[in-house]
Amino acid sequence: MIKLSQEICQELGLTYWQLNTSEPEEKYTITRDEKELLRKILIAKSVNLDDSLLEIQPNGVVTVNFPKTKLIFNDSNETDTDTHINLPKLSDMLKDNNYKKEAWYKLKDKYLV
Repeated sequence: MIKLSQEICQELGLTYWQLNTSEPEEKYTITRDEKELLRKILIAKSVNLDDSLLEIQPNGVVTVNFPKTKLIFNDSNETDTDTHINLPKLSDMLKDNNYKKEAWYKLKDKYLV
């Protein structure tokens, strides 16, 4: 199936009413290794990874939404609150074990569910 863009439609001489102007919402993803690391982190906290809890944003920012707590895998230097825990990006944790240690120390005494 060919996805028509504005430029292709102009080149093909399609009129406006033939052009589908509603673009599908772009889905962001993380790598298999990042998802596996996230799964291991959550299993260590006695939580099973459920895709309905995940929110993946551009640039590898992952948010895991629990009823009382939100884990944000973006920047661990941001200030945490009672309901938001800021952790390093999953991709950074895969590159450098110090980020994994930092995430673990932030999560070790937290009750997520």
